[in-house]
Amino acid sequence: MKKKGLILLLLLISLVSTFNVYGFSESEMKEYKMVENILLIGLDGTNDKLPKRSDTMIILTIDKLNKSLKLTSLARDTLVKIPGRGEEKLTHAYAYGQEELLMQTINENFDLDLKDYAVVNFKSFIDIVDIIGGVDIEVKEKEINHLNEVIKACYGVTHDEDKDIEYITSSGNHNLNGYQALAYARIRKLDTIYKRDERQRMILTNIAHKLSDVSISKYPQIAKSILRYVKVNIAFNKIIDLAFTAHELASYDISQLEFPISEYREEGRIGENGTYVVKWNKNKNIELLHQFIYSN
Repeated sequence: MKKKGLILLLLLISLVSTFNVYGFSESEMKEYKMVENILLIGLDGTNDKLPKRSDTMIILTIDKLNKSLKLTSLARDTLVKIPGRGEEKLTHAYAYGQEELLMQTINENFDLDLKDYAVVNFKSFIDIVDIIGGVDIEVKEKEINHLNEVIKACYGVTHDEDKDIEYITSSGNHNLNGYQALAYARIRKLDTIYKRDERQRMILTNIAHKLSDVSISKYPQIAKSILRYVKVNIAFNKIIDLAFTAHELASYDISQLEFPISEYREEGRIGENGTYVVKWNKNKNIELLHQFIYSN
């Protein structure tokens, strides 16, 4: 599968609409690390006046040294120490302190040094998917009922009436529009939280596949149109530079990881209310996470 469109789209369409970019000097542009990590954040909820949680957290790794592209999903229910808050789910960090506290929490708990991020919410995700003409997803028979249950709620994010809702009536390949794609990414009751993360990564890679035939010369134009819906702290010229890097790495496969690692995690409950969390073996998980991100 071609992947020359991957990096740009993953940067811009992670599962707010404020475009906040800082300039980089020419000398700083030359000092990019060989391994770049960008935190892709997808927010839950539609009311901008209420605190939101980071429903989706994916680390995009661009490894120039080993010529590889990597996606690491961070399970939203992972039990972590949030600075100033104590032990809670990772997804709550954003609600308390937005990008800065979420990145601090990830860096301190997983021994990383993330600095760059891209953020979208439900509405901006729908808008972006519709702009590119939908995403092509193979819907399984067992997913149909659960998908349709969520589609109505996702339709309501951008529509007041429900008379034109398009439901999925058969299994197989479908071109999902914005609210259908959001519903697919939000399926939770069907299987596990890890399968949900897998579906989200599938959407990202399929978006990239759809745009893989777009000429790299059109990247700046595409980026400018989509960035209206994304909040980032990455300079525009750096985004384009990373997109060009992706083009150079197009012949290499994308590696994927679900964190915490299945062999070194367990589901449990904490607190008086028995809140569901994912507990994890810190030493083994961090060791394997670092191997995945920084090794070939």
